[in-house]
Amino acid sequence: MDKVVAVVMAAAMMTACEKTILPDGESSGTAAGAVTLEFTMVNTDYTTRATSGIAAHASKLNVQLFDEDGQKVFSSVRTQTKDDDDFGRMAVELADGVYTVVAVAHSSARSATIKSPEVVQFTAQDGEKLTDTFCHVSTVEVSGDSHSFTLPMHRAVAMVQLHLMDETLPEDVWYIKADYSGGSANVNPTTLEGITKSKQSERRIKNDLRLHQFFTFPYMSDTGTLKMTISATTSDGTVLRQRTFDDVPVKRNRITTYEGKLFGDGEWTATMTDFSFVVNADWDGEDRYEF
Repeated sequence: MDKVVAVVMAAAMMTACEKTILPDGESSGTAAGAVTLEFTMVNTDYTTRATSGIAAHASKLNVQLFDEDGQKVFSSVRTQTKDDDDFGRMAVELADGVYTVVAVAHSSARSATIKSPEVVQFTAQDGEKLTDTFCHVSTVEVSGDSHSFTLPMHRAVAMVQLHLMDETLPEDVWYIKADYSGGSANVNPTTLEGITKSKQSERRIKNDLRLHQFFTFPYMSDTGTLKMTISATTSDGTVLRQRTFDDVPVKRNRITTYEGKLFGDGEWTATMTDFSFVVNADWDGEDRYEF
């Protein structure tokens, strides 16, 4: 029988009043205890909660648990959205034992597929794009009636930011399209490294042509490089202007900014800044390039 007796969303900050529901016909066969999993963006000493919480950085939370045999505890990934009153806080009834918690916070339209503590996949269908993404993996032990765990989440992506400095753009420019390779669209949530080399393609519509952000998981490392082609296209996909950038440096939790005139010429110059923050949800710094 399923080790999970029930999963319900807890009322925020009311652990003592939480209720769990036993679905008809289900029983763990073992004494079960109430477990509260609370996912937060916290300071690096993991003692102080960030006031903004997860909702300031992601709109969806996917959670899966694995038992000591590596089997999934939930038949399907558990999902919360920022519209839930207690977004980031989940109550579960579990039989005594040791469990691995895997959680992914992001803003993609589709839920992430959590296959194991080492494999999380994001769909590339229907124009889905990778967003700012945070992961948590830890082992928790359940024994007794009640447990509460505060679980910090860490950013897993690198960002490439394109800042167009053109004073004007041709009226028939409708999309800015980015095609890039060398990173990954899937992640090992335990190591926060990309696990499959991916070709990613995204486009941004005319209502925001100046600043564009693209995300990737550095492949098999904390750092890497991308080959990125930026195209300005018409509504039917005709390319009006295209620039290709080789060896774009990326690093997890850092921003690489390319700025310049897409419809102009000029050599690239690079200026790099390096500064850090104590809150996990902040970027480590920004690398800025001009063209």
